[in-house]
Amino acid sequence: MLEIRDISKSFGGRPVLREVSFSVKKGQIYGLIGKNGAGKTTLLTIVAGLAKADSGECQVDGTARAGAARIGYLPDTPAFFDYLSTREYMDFLLMNRRNKAACERRNELLKLAGLTGKEKIHSMSRGMKQRLGIAAALVSDPTVLLLDEPTSALDPEGRHELMELLKVLKGRGKCIILSTHILADMERVCDRVGFLHKGRIQKELDVRELEEGEQNRWEITFEPGVRLPDYEKEKLAIEEMDGGTYVFKTSDQKYLLEYLLRLPARIRAIRNKRRSLDEIFQEVCR
Repeated sequence: MLEIRDISKSFGGRPVLREVSFSVKKGQIYGLIGKNGAGKTTLLTIVAGLAKADSGECQVDGTARAGAARIGYLPDTPAFFDYLSTREYMDFLLMNRRNKAACERRNELLKLAGLTGKEKIHSMSRGMKQRLGIAAALVSDPTVLLLDEPTSALDPEGRHELMELLKVLKGRGKCIILSTHILADMERVCDRVGFLHKGRIQKELDVRELEEGEQNRWEITFEPGVRLPDYEKEKLAIEEMDGGTYVFKTSDQKYLLEYLLRLPARIRAIRNKRRSLDEIFQEVCR
């Protein structure tokens, strides 16, 4: 498990991070959401050991992080030796001098990333380079993997391939922190997300809550021509949408049921209103 406790950081007297705390369990992907300049990259570089916090600490499996070997980091713009092949690059990182164990590890990582080892880095697509970057971050078999905007500038196919790779790594028990502006990707692969705004984690939620919907918001579709009778506005709020669909907001489900029984029109569909990460982001990070 990765635990981030009360991390604070300032630049030139300007606070960027203010007592940021959260944890990521093994086999879990944590999505870090925030505007540009919110401090996401600063936080990731501190966790990776590339920058020092003013206060606070990071722990891996209950002990203070001992060097970069426990944590793999993929920056938003990874740099490579473009004149090398993918096999040569991985051999360089593994300091491989025809060592059998190193060769096996190289081949394992290349296969995991969907690469043959023959690709020339200078001719690779952005998506292939991102997969190579993840393979490079896994060289020391770290417990924690930090990914800073790995899907930026990728086409839909590249994003899909990368998300599938993250699911594989999650299945292998890695703790993963994913920072990306593409919130739909986070809904696909993340277990939990945190909204970083004004230097703090303002809100955390379990992504499964998005699938289940909100218990106090109901989206109901009626047959055409429905006319809604009056209702007690202190108990119920109704928002009209398109196609005979309305959103009913109430904490009094008994009143809602009694109200619906009074309606002359038949109900075609009823479901909990589902909010997206983007909607929640707009609310939290205004």
